[in-house]
Amino acid sequence: MSSELPTYREEWIGDFRFIEYRDFKLDRPSYMLIALPDAGLVSVIGATHLVKKLQMEEVGGIDSYVFPPVAIIHKGTPRPPVRMFAKGNLLVVMSEFLPATPAIPSFVSALLDYASRRGIDVVVCMTGLPIPNRFEVESLNTYFVASTKELSDKLSGLGVKLFENGYLVGPYALILKESYRRRLGAVVILTESFMEFPDPEASAKGIEVLSKVTGLKVDVGDLLEQAEIIRVKAREHMKKILPNLAQMKKEYEYTPPLYT
Repeated sequence: MSSELPTYREEWIGDFRFIEYRDFKLDRPSYMLIALPDAGLVSVIGATHLVKKLQMEEVGGIDSYVFPPVAIIHKGTPRPPVRMFAKGNLLVVMSEFLPATPAIPSFVSALLDYASRRGIDVVVCMTGLPIPNRFEVESLNTYFVASTKELSDKLSGLGVKLFENGYLVGPYALILKESYRRRLGAVVILTESFMEFPDPEASAKGIEVLSKVTGLKVDVGDLLEQAEIIRVKAREHMKKILPNLAQMKKEYEYTPPLYT
């Protein structure tokens, strides 16, 4: 694909400008993976691997005056700070920065509005579930939370564990709550992970569950083989988002609530 990406269509949803470089259609059932920096950078590492392994095409991006003044430079061409990739039945919406906490609710609302306008069947999120003894854990557990009973039954049938009690913190918690309110299909895949260190192994586990949900076959061998290299490359990026995670009280995640 050429590095030149002329605007095919754009629309504002609230404070956010959704830019499409060309018309595209997804196979059905269609899925939109929302990947934002979070614990262990699980979602961003996983989404980057998916884009590379599936050879997904960059089809659009999202910009806003509430975002930091950031441009992604790719092959000498500026891109919006949030990028969109598509192939088959999957649309990946990926950001390497975390919007300021006050902007997250409106950003989540805009993402779900866009998903509805695009006819997306299921919104999917992968994230890390911080555990204090991650250094000692080799076999990571993966859980899910779904916004509808149909999706919950499907994931349970695939052998994925239900996250029954606890807290979710951050944008994925809002995506789940808002999807439940709107009666939209949404799944959050949570894999035990580091909080403050990039965790490619947790990303690989999340991708394995995502593959079951979407029907896409994605090899994670390269991701596991290059885990240490990825960890080193992503270390500085992880440091930059830790203050945002602390502001959202991310450390409270996975703590069982007082009343169940």
